[in-house]
Amino acid sequence: MNLCIAISEIDWSLTKDVFSIIGTVGALIIGTCGLFTWRRQLRGTSEYELAKKAVLKAYEVQQALQVVRNPMLYLSKEEVDAGRRLEEEQRIYDERMSSLYEKWTELQTIRLEAKAIWSDSAHNCFNEMQQRIGDLRGAIWLHFWMKGAYAGPGAKVDSSPDRVIENNKVVYFVSDDDEFSQKIIESVRKVERFFGPKIRGK
Repeated sequence: MNLCIAISEIDWSLTKDVFSIIGTVGALIIGTCGLFTWRRQLRGTSEYELAKKAVLKAYEVQQALQVVRNPMLYLSKEEVDAGRRLEEEQRIYDERMSSLYEKWTELQTIRLEAKAIWSDSAHNCFNEMQQRIGDLRGAIWLHFWMKGAYAGPGAKVDSSPDRVIENNKVVYFVSDDDEFSQKIIESVRKVERFFGPKIRGK
C-alpha cells in the first residue's frame, strides 16, 4: 500500500524532463568526444602526409643535385662547330640548375608548412640541403669563370690545376662515395632523422 502511494506521488513530468536532460547532456559529451577523436585522427593523417612529402621531396632534390653534377654533356654539334662550345656547356648547366631550383621551390613550400606545425626544428633540418645547393651553384660559376666565360679582354684568370681539381670535386659526380655526394647524402639524412619517426609512428 505504501509503495503504491510512493509511486503515485512521483512527479512523472519532472522525472521525464530530468531523464531528457541527462540524455541530451550524454549525447553532447559523446558527440564532443567523437569530434575530438576525429579531429585528432585528421590532424595525425595530415601530419603524416606532410612528413612523407618532406622526405620524398628531399629525395627528389638529392637526385636533381646529382643530375646537375652528371659529367656527361650532350653538346649541340651545330653550336660546337660554330665555336660556341662554352656557351653550349653553360646552357646545359643552366637547364639542369633550373630543374634543381624547381624541385627546391617545391620543397620550400613543404618546409614552411612543417615549420608551422613543428616549429624551427622542422625548418632547420633542411638547412644543409640548402647549403649543398649553394655550394654547387658557386662551384659551377667558378668552373666557367676559370674557363674565361666571365672574364673581360686581357683579364687574368687563376685556373691553376690544383684549383680546378678541387672545384671539380663539387661539379662532377664520380660515385655515391665521392666527397660531395657524401655531403649531399648526409644533408638528406638530417631530413630523414627529423621526419622519419613521424612517418613510422603513424
